[in-house]
Amino acid sequence: MAHRFRALVAHPQPEALGELAELVGGLGLIVETARSTVEAVNKVQSHPVHVIIAGHVPPTFDGVAFVERSAGLVKEALRILLVSNPNEGVELERPRANGAGMVMRLVARPSERSRLVAMVSEGIKLLHLLEEERELVRNIRAANDRLRLRETLLDVVVKERTKELEESYEKLKQANRQALFGLAEAIEAKDPYTKGHCGRVAAYSLVLAKESGYPESGLETLEFGAFLHDIGKIGVRDSVLLKPAPLDDQEWIHMREHPVKGYEIASKIEMLQPIMPAVRNHHERWDGSGYPDKMRGSRIPLVARIVAIADAYDAMSTDRPYKKSIPIDECERLLRGHAGKMYDPDLIEVFVSKHLGLLFRDEYEGLPYESGYPQAMSSAPTGDR
Repeated sequence: MAHRFRALVAHPQPEALGELAELVGGLGLIVETARSTVEAVNKVQSHPVHVIIAGHVPPTFDGVAFVERSAGLVKEALRILLVSNPNEGVELERPRANGAGMVMRLVARPSERSRLVAMVSEGIKLLHLLEEERELVRNIRAANDRLRLRETLLDVVVKERTKELEESYEKLKQANRQALFGLAEAIEAKDPYTKGHCGRVAAYSLVLAKESGYPESGLETLEFGAFLHDIGKIGVRDSVLLKPAPLDDQEWIHMREHPVKGYEIASKIEMLQPIMPAVRNHHERWDGSGYPDKMRGSRIPLVARIVAIADAYDAMSTDRPYKKSIPIDECERLLRGHAGKMYDPDLIEVFVSKHLGLLFRDEYEGLPYESGYPQAMSSAPTGDR
């Protein structure tokens, strides 16, 4: 339904007032009339008025003064002053300081008042445009308010869902960790004498990786790989794995199959695939003399090079059925002696210079090297079997 505007016609003469009201009413306006300035002011104050038409008939009706006053009551109304002299009310056509706009003057004899219809008609079109603009602004603001509310609600929902996903991810990570640690325990269950070896190798590998500038995002995968580097020993015969004496040639051949056996196990379990280089290649050697792939130098995956050093150090520094532990200073001497031959020389320098082997020592007493250990261990720190 179209908006109906309200008009106020003010004139002291009844005949003129009736004629003007009839002309304006034909445009679909709600018309009210007033014959005095007091009555006109009261009506402007009582109801919203969109069009004001005032005759200027001094001294009976001071239309100029009334129109001037109406500017402070209804700033946006269309105000038309009817004058008989071109010099009357000229100052009202200038923009007002109070933002009330201009007043349109119509200079015409009573017989020419029909010209007023055209003027009011154009003014009504402008008022309709202004009202449509206001309605559009109101709708835009309402839509923006709804959008902001929706964004706020979405933000809350996203935060809640993100928290739920993070919690689910953490639970999944914990479940994966428990599963991986369970595999490590299965490995150590075959050889109680080396219990704790997997955890220590993982710890040494982590500190060496951090000290060497290993990417933060890859530390968790590296930890898993170090923890499960010996997973292939599940397939090694107990008679070989637990032998309290040096292995013979055939036994060594069998023992050296464990990296490939571990690789085959890891390749069948999706969550273990990222750690396969640590499992398969931790017995590769810097000079290419290792196994199973005879890799050389930097072609050996970095994670495997790190685990190889951690594995060798823990094998030297702990008791085994086939040997006694070696003091830390001697372990460091042996590692440094084989840098560039068996192990990455840069990683060895980091491990030895920062004494990372102290990780599981409550106190390092620097005991002198004691003779009597198997010659194989004192001359070549090959790591765990």
